[in-house]
Amino acid sequence: MYRFYLSIITTFLFITSFAQGKLDSLTQELNKLQHNSHLTGFAAAIIDKDGIVYAQGFGHANKEKNIPYTHQTVQPIASISKTILAVALMKAQELGKLNLDDNINNHLPFKIVNPNHPEKTITIRHLANHTSGILDGDSYERTYLFQTDIQPFYHKLSKEIRKDTKTLVELYNMNEIMSLEEFIKKQYVQGEIWYSDKHFSKKPPGRTYKYSNMGANIVAYIIEQAVEEDYRNFVQKHILNPLHMDNSGWRSEKYHPQNEATLYWYGYPIPESDLVTYPDGSFMTNTVDYGKFLSTMIQGYNGMDNILSHSSYIEMMKQPDSSDLKKGIFWSVNNTKIGHSGSDLGIVSHAYFLKQNNIGIIVFVNTSDTIDAMLEVRNIYRTTLKYTKQ
Repeated sequence: MYRFYLSIITTFLFITSFAQGKLDSLTQELNKLQHNSHLTGFAAAIIDKDGIVYAQGFGHANKEKNIPYTHQTVQPIASISKTILAVALMKAQELGKLNLDDNINNHLPFKIVNPNHPEKTITIRHLANHTSGILDGDSYERTYLFQTDIQPFYHKLSKEIRKDTKTLVELYNMNEIMSLEEFIKKQYVQGEIWYSDKHFSKKPPGRTYKYSNMGANIVAYIIEQAVEEDYRNFVQKHILNPLHMDNSGWRSEKYHPQNEATLYWYGYPIPESDLVTYPDGSFMTNTVDYGKFLSTMIQGYNGMDNILSHSSYIEMMKQPDSSDLKKGIFWSVNNTKIGHSGSDLGIVSHAYFLKQNNIGIIVFVNTSDTIDAMLEVRNIYRTTLKYTKQ
């Protein structure tokens, strides 16, 4: 049902609506940017409603082993994972399992109440557009789980950042595995070990935008409770399988990523990792698989029923009434584009499509916190954007 017509030549893909010479020029520009940057590796892609127009990797997936970063290289995509969560949420609503305007406590086996506004209802919609008043606290740093200890590379960093990085590395190396339910309860249920009034805004729900990773994780847990199924299985069934995203998922016994990139934090390799809060940021994919997803989103936004109904796309990607609010249902929406970005240890990512011409851009990078990293990634995105103007 969902077909993507891909012509693979060497390491990039194209369709006839984009001139070959134009794409060759893009490759040359991106090669130059990579060569002059502090980024270990990245991939960039251009998408339209029919599939992938261009996808190319640059630099290294693993510098020490001289493994190139290609369009097939898999890595976590940080907060772009929330676009998967958005679609899962809308699917659960379509199935009649929940409603965006439900009180969250109608679906939770415990109660979460803002102590500053105990009489105010927090809805699923509030969580999804980041106006719930549920805040990320210091305990969120306990989410990182590394397969082996991070080595003390911080000794090589400048004095200004060495101490804080050392503190984080030591914390990450002591983190313990726990369930998503336990992680949520410990922070937001009164009387639990990490609970604090500081985890809640003084503003009432629905009034003020404040980005919240933990709000997203509570939504994923609500989905699990409502559909009576593991969130990852629900996503596999309703998103990954229909779209043939065969190289995507969350690290688990069922999913062992192929062609996985090593992540570089401050330019130093870090061990493979996962998050206790996997729904908010540790979804793993590559530009080809996520390109299928983004192309499907473009189709749905423009009137096609596919993995969601068109009406669900319109609700999910509705532009907020105020520019201060910024989000639809997890998607960032403004006058010109719809999508999401992400950043985490060793990760910078961007995925957006333009309202004007329905062309999408994906940039996945396996490096963070190096000199000028954010500016260098922005230059990659803007260079790719320049080539979407036909």
